[in-house]
Amino acid sequence: MKNTIKDLIKKSLLKIDKDRDISVENIEVNICKDKKFGDFSSNISMKSSHLYNQKPRDLAAEIIAGIEENKNISKIEIAGPGFINFFITKNTKFEIIEKILNEKNNFGKNKIGKNLKVLIEFVSANPTGPLHVGHGRGAAFGDCLSKLLKTNGYEVFKEYYVNDAGKQIDILTLSVLQRYHELINDEYSFQYEDLYKGDYIWDIAAEVHRNFQETFLIKDLHTQKFNLVDDYISHVKNIISKEKFNEIKNLSVKFIQDNIKKTLILSGIEFDSWFLESSLLQNDNLQDVIDFLSSNNHTYQKDNALWFKSTDKGDEKDRVLIKENNDHTYLATDIAYHKDKIERNYNRVINIWGADHHGYISRIKGAFNIFSKGKSDLTILLVQFANLYRGKKKISMSTRSGDFITLEQLLKEVGKDATRFFYIARKSDQHMDFDIELAKTNDSNNPVYYIQYAHARICSIFRQSRENNMTFSYSKKCLDLLSEEEELKIIKKLYSYPDIVKKSAERYEPHLLTNYMRELAQEIHSYYNKFQILVDDNNIRNARLSLIEACRQVLENSSNIIGIKMPEKM
Repeated sequence: MKNTIKDLIKKSLLKIDKDRDISVENIEVNICKDKKFGDFSSNISMKSSHLYNQKPRDLAAEIIAGIEENKNISKIEIAGPGFINFFITKNTKFEIIEKILNEKNNFGKNKIGKNLKVLIEFVSANPTGPLHVGHGRGAAFGDCLSKLLKTNGYEVFKEYYVNDAGKQIDILTLSVLQRYHELINDEYSFQYEDLYKGDYIWDIAAEVHRNFQETFLIKDLHTQKFNLVDDYISHVKNIISKEKFNEIKNLSVKFIQDNIKKTLILSGIEFDSWFLESSLLQNDNLQDVIDFLSSNNHTYQKDNALWFKSTDKGDEKDRVLIKENNDHTYLATDIAYHKDKIERNYNRVINIWGADHHGYISRIKGAFNIFSKGKSDLTILLVQFANLYRGKKKISMSTRSGDFITLEQLLKEVGKDATRFFYIARKSDQHMDFDIELAKTNDSNNPVYYIQYAHARICSIFRQSRENNMTFSYSKKCLDLLSEEEELKIIKKLYSYPDIVKKSAERYEPHLLTNYMRELAQEIHSYYNKFQILVDDNNIRNARLSLIEACRQVLENSSNIIGIKMPEKM
């Protein structure tokens, strides 16, 4: 109906001025929250009055005068400064129920992203430890956004970028090597400053020891002291050789990466690709990028290092690409990675980063545009941190010390559904508090339970109807009997679902969908508590069953996007 109204407005505007063609996409039509203002409202006269050199109310009157008669519209009025309010006929209001029952799982889907390819990269946590609860929010957000984009017709490819090269991986390897030595001789004692200290390091060390016994033993390693961890790493590489050091590194990264994959599967997340940073160091990929930037005057030499002119791209200062010791920086491989993304011919590239990467945006976007030249768009979305609580008590965490709750632990305690829903229930760039105890409760205070219970209630009603031999058969004529205020409020809520799906994807805001689910569940519970569904009158019963079945379908469709289950019994 909204599209019909937009078309009617567009045709009327062309009658006013046939040379001024306003796109349908620029004509806004919204569902009225207050029924006294009608069913749909448009602000087109206020937005466009300056184009026609008229006052908004005068333009609104002229638009109404030029709107063709439509059997589905009973009345059109002007309100306030120039809103155009549309009242639709009673029968038209019920069309949404038939549409939902016919389209089922396809209801809410659209094709605005048809023939557009999107690469969405998210999580991409360094493989230096298991995923913790801080990573969980970006994981849930990225996966839900991917499903939203697919629902809107985009071809979506999900990717995890594995930082398996660089200093942090060397520190991980050294951390494992120290624990490995302690397993060989429990009298060894090491200083763990600047190294990883979690229990998972012991697990990796034990794996190394089982597979290689004392192959990597370095005599008197525990007695050697270094002020800088870089010197310590270089010393170890020289003693056991880079090849053996890399052997431990590869095993350590694989151990952690396998754990990350297992955790993500528990979260209901699977990636299409795992892109290795180390692959960029092969086949001269990184060197080609450096050469291109240098030959096009985007770099300069200073202090025996190669610098990227990132201030030209809005950064606060220039950044090093190649250090004095000829090692590359993370920025260098990140630029090479984004060049690779561009070469894979995606229309849109989306990065989901933690909020602590805010300062990194300008330099990556600047480098991306150098290589993209308008062929692809880069969008970077930031996800704020999640604070973990048990009731009123905040849980403190430190990843380097190993004192943190893993995402796997949270999933096993709270469950996948509550974890995913809680993570995306707020706008991603806002701080959120995750209350573990609330997420585990089975009452209306827990939004996940509240929504799932609404679905289970509907399923229970249909079970009761079958047990009592009350047959359900959809009849469009019966829908005229849906006249209660609560029923009409539900119908209006169902009408808004396709818009919510579209708006959530356009704004990259999955929380709009979780809010919608809560509001629909509230309408369902209120209706259930006030009215009997399984009445003796066949026509009224079938009308009400049609209404709640449409609600059930929308909850199911929403849950498929969010990535949670809708149980039939609770």
